Amino acid sequence: MGAALLALLLGNSTGLTQTPPSAGQPPAIEHPDDLEPDRPDVTNGTHIVDVGLLQIEVGGLFNHSGPDGHDFGTPITARVGVADWLELRVGGDGFLASTDPQGTQRGIGNVQLGAKLRLWADPGGVPVLSILPAINLPTASERKGLGSGQADFTIALLTGTDFLARGHVDFNYGIGRIGAGTGLPRFTQHLVALSASAEVPGPVTPYVESFWFSRQDPDGGHVLAIDTGAIYVINPQFALDGGVQVGLSDAAPSWSVFGGVSVVVGNVLGDHGVHARQKEVAHRRERRASTVAR
Repeated sequence: MGAALLALLLGNSTGLTQTPPSAGQPPAIEHPDDLEPDRPDVTNGTHIVDVGLLQIEVGGLFNHSGPDGHDFGTPITARVGVADWLELRVGGDGFLASTDPQGTQRGIGNVQLGAKLRLWADPGGVPVLSILPAINLPTASERKGLGSGQADFTIALLTGTDFLARGHVDFNYGIGRIGAGTGLPRFTQHLVALSASAEVPGPVTPYVESFWFSRQDPDGGHVLAIDTGAIYVINPQFALDGGVQVGLSDAAPSWSVFGGVSVVVGNVLGDHGVHARQKEVAHRRERRASTVAR
């Protein structure tokens, strides 16, 4: 299973390895326990989970590639804010099932380790530029064709901005060195992803996205697709998402459906996390007040 397909199986993933959507990025809010989902789209937002909070994102994805080809995955990612500029994350492809004319292979997918670092924020405190380096550990079976048996190394540049009255757009560019198989040289993979969302009345945030991977195999073609869906916020700590994807290139799955859930589990850094979040909220208010005063 190629790295680009792996990326599509990761509901909220790391670097070049994620599924469709982070539904744009929800509007910035000051409540210290609010979700900052990076799913369901491939595009990651610049926002970082608040200090001390553990956020879990779990999804499911079905890819249809043809009459005899389809794949299923259950990606999961855990994200922890350790500073107002740094988030650590660990994820996995979960259970994978890949079917082709030769039969169906099932097993556990790869594991991803990554970190999101905020490089620059505007005067109001909203992150404008972040980076997301990651390593993909080869825990999936190479014999079954669920992985390459080699580690992947990726880094993505994340940026985004609001536009008009209710719109938000996120843009990612990523590059990685991707394993091709035991004993084979790695190849370079590029990612370009653009996601736009709209803040509409009510708890639902719709989005539309397009993304491009330069290739998923050393001699393979590019992957180009478009997807659309929505995030439904039940409360500030719990949200559901879902959507559909259509492939626009020969190497992309012809269509996909996906869905998942994001939840703030709670504070894992004790008083340090609570105090840090309180200070960050105060700093945001001060920066915004200073901006308005100008």
